[in-house]
Amino acid sequence: MLTQVGRMLVRRPILALLYLVAVTGTTALRGQQPPLTDSTRRDSIPAILIGKVTDSTGVGLAGAELTLFNSDKVHAITGDSGDFRIAGLPPGTNVFNVRRLGFEPASFTALLKPGKTHRATLKLSATAHELPTVAVKDTATKSHWLDQFERRRGNNPGAFFTRADIEKRNARMGTDVVRNVPGIRLIPVRGGGGYKVTMTRGAGGRTCYPQMFYHNTPYSGDLDDFIADDIEAVEVYVGVSEIPPELDKGGRGICGAIVVWTRDPKKRP
Repeated sequence: MLTQVGRMLVRRPILALLYLVAVTGTTALRGQQPPLTDSTRRDSIPAILIGKVTDSTGVGLAGAELTLFNSDKVHAITGDSGDFRIAGLPPGTNVFNVRRLGFEPASFTALLKPGKTHRATLKLSATAHELPTVAVKDTATKSHWLDQFERRRGNNPGAFFTRADIEKRNARMGTDVVRNVPGIRLIPVRGGGGYKVTMTRGAGGRTCYPQMFYHNTPYSGDLDDFIADDIEAVEVYVGVSEIPPELDKGGRGICGAIVVWTRDPKKRP
């Protein structure tokens, strides 16, 4: 016994031909799509770029602006020592523009590998006229880039972790460093993308998403953007009462803070 569709195809051969062509064509198109392999997934993992912008003598430049060519999504401003960090970069060849007031704009090309952390040092040439040399007396010792960390560790409440502390914990990612800090809670990110840090103070306290800082510069990413091997020190302030005033200069009333200091280039293993 013919089905209703079968009777229709027998009575209307032209419709039958079109039906067969449509079904066959759809199957062929589906068959042409390449499968998503493990290699394809690995090649799409974002890269991280860490570096420093300096003048021609090697002194770090604070406030230098970095942007990804032909994109307004990637943007970083160097910290007090000229350091910067840009996460979530597409693998492959990337062209960056660097600008700072008083210096010639420059661009550089970086070949980034999927899932890898890359390092770069960028030098800018001054455009301002050089002033006459003035003789001065040096009455102070040269400051170190971690002096602010050491000062706050001695004078402020909070949790502080040095490179030695990080190694003792056998930390792999940034959240492994702060995992046991009282008031810290780690929430898994969907898709296996690490953890999100939240803070609570006291029973029934509201959930707080701390402000991240990279070398004292506000950072919009997460703590797991940093692998433990790249971290020199970490400051954790749970609750408003622990936050140093210099970390909330704008008076935004942040509820908690985490400051990440990356490895000193002079002490790399």
